[in-house]
Amino acid sequence: MRITPKKALAAAALSLLATLTTTPPSQATAPARALADGYVHVWEHTGAGGATCRWSGDDSDYRFNTGCGDMNDKVSSARNSGYSGAYEDVLFYENIDRRGSFVCLPNGAYWESMPAGWNDRASSHSWGSAC
Repeated sequence: MRITPKKALAAAALSLLATLTTTPPSQATAPARALADGYVHVWEHTGAGGATCRWSGDDSDYRFNTGCGDMNDKVSSARNSGYSGAYEDVLFYENIDRRGSFVCLPNGAYWESMPAGWNDRASSHSWGSAC
């Protein structure tokens, strides 16, 4: 039986589809290396676990977030899925109103756990070009 390029392409597509639909959930939801979506994502536990929140802009007070509740002093992991260019990095601040010490999450980076001394410490953030 002769396999035409069209049949080979169809077989490859079906194989890929089968692979994508059978990927274990733990791998399918892994946050590392996600495509840019314009958001910074945070989680209350390390390894992207627990409650989550995301923002496309600055947030000066993590105590009040529509749709995801109070994340003040609860952030334990984070991913910067912002777009490359101006204001691509995320600065997490220890106090509300973007005050106090800060740590910078570069564009495209994922922290499975926050840097030393920053677990459950972030209270606000801003987008910038500081990393």
